Amino acid sequence: MAGQSRSAAVASTAHGAFVHATLRGAGCQRPGDRLYAGTWRTCTAAAAPTGGLSVPYDLSGAVLGRDISLVLAGGIALGAYEAGAFAGLLGQAGLRPGWLAGSSIGAVNAAIVAGSPPDRQIERLRQFWDAMASDPLPFTSFWLGHPAAGLWRQALNERSAMDTLLLGRPGLFRPRLAPGFQIGVQDVPALFDLAPLRDKLGQLVDFNLLNSGATRLSLCCTDVVSGDRVVFDTGRGDRIGVEHVLASCALLPLFAPVEVGGRLLADGGLAANTPLDLVLDDLAPDEGADREMLCFVVELFARQGSRSHTLAASASRAGDLAFGNQTRRILEGRQREHRLRGLIGRLAIHLSPEVRQDAEVAAIPAEGRTDRTSVVTIAYRAGLDEAGLFKVFDFSRATLNDRWNAGEAAMRDAATTAGLAPSNPSTMLDVVDA
Repeated sequence: MAGQSRSAAVASTAHGAFVHATLRGAGCQRPGDRLYAGTWRTCTAAAAPTGGLSVPYDLSGAVLGRDISLVLAGGIALGAYEAGAFAGLLGQAGLRPGWLAGSSIGAVNAAIVAGSPPDRQIERLRQFWDAMASDPLPFTSFWLGHPAAGLWRQALNERSAMDTLLLGRPGLFRPRLAPGFQIGVQDVPALFDLAPLRDKLGQLVDFNLLNSGATRLSLCCTDVVSGDRVVFDTGRGDRIGVEHVLASCALLPLFAPVEVGGRLLADGGLAANTPLDLVLDDLAPDEGADREMLCFVVELFARQGSRSHTLAASASRAGDLAFGNQTRRILEGRQREHRLRGLIGRLAIHLSPEVRQDAEVAAIPAEGRTDRTSVVTIAYRAGLDEAGLFKVFDFSRATLNDRWNAGEAAMRDAATTAGLAPSNPSTMLDVVDA
């Protein structure tokens, strides 16, 4: 068995070298995009080769020795793209992340994965998003089916979003005025209540398994009073319950904040919609020698887009830019930091013991690091027939299926493109936009 595993790894790596060489020949690597000591590469669908490229179903041998992490952003109904991305990472690429970090709906997806047996993670995600799906015009869909694109599809998407805003989404949230137990503090007004989500998480998530340490989970919230970001991390000894997940989803003023540990907490996206920095900043300077991290980031608001021709499209684009640029600024800042820490780490190797013991010098080598991180980002790009500004409230079954499929395909391609790329020993932080 050991020999067979080694053979599979060698074959997968060899195939990966071929894939990487093919992609480079297709123009996917842009030397002009190098930033600082890290490498910034972009590979778009237009640049990818169209013939003779096969995608392996098991890439695990090619990333042997790397820690795999997955960062999931907030975006309400756009979260179906993240669920599909996880399915592409695990089911197609054969890569299982050992660390999940998320905000808002990303926290929900991450909790479902971390709180499910390994062989049922994709199944549980499917159950959740199937329960969220709706059909705004069931009679018409029964006779005519769901249009693939065009004005009729856009009308259905907008109708679905309006239904959600008026009636809530069964299994996820309901109007705040509905009778029954309510989630969140009662003295802060809100439009909707997250009690249905609490019940759904109770059905799908095993919180004992989630807190067992089998998969590290980090959830982000925002302190409404102080404005501070609050992180709950099972890797740091925190025990995460359903109230922590609900707090991470409590986007003001849609939902009331949740009181946890004496703090009034709301949506993590109000502080960092894509909490990528949790993964990049985790290691203490002296812990990362020779460690390699491969971090996949799923962004739900694409930084790159197209020219807007309506007010609704402009408003939607503004949201994409606000969140998408937030992630890009985090990456740029961390590349500068990793470059400096890498230089310090290299310099510290050449210091004599006498210099290291000097009081003014002793603290400086501790700031160096030699671990290497590769960040692979994919971003959801909404179609022209989506509901524009209200696309995050579109839970129509056709749209959720499209988002799942798009996430699965994007992640499968991203894992192939970047996960198999040869590691650059001189690079502290390598960023690939897949």
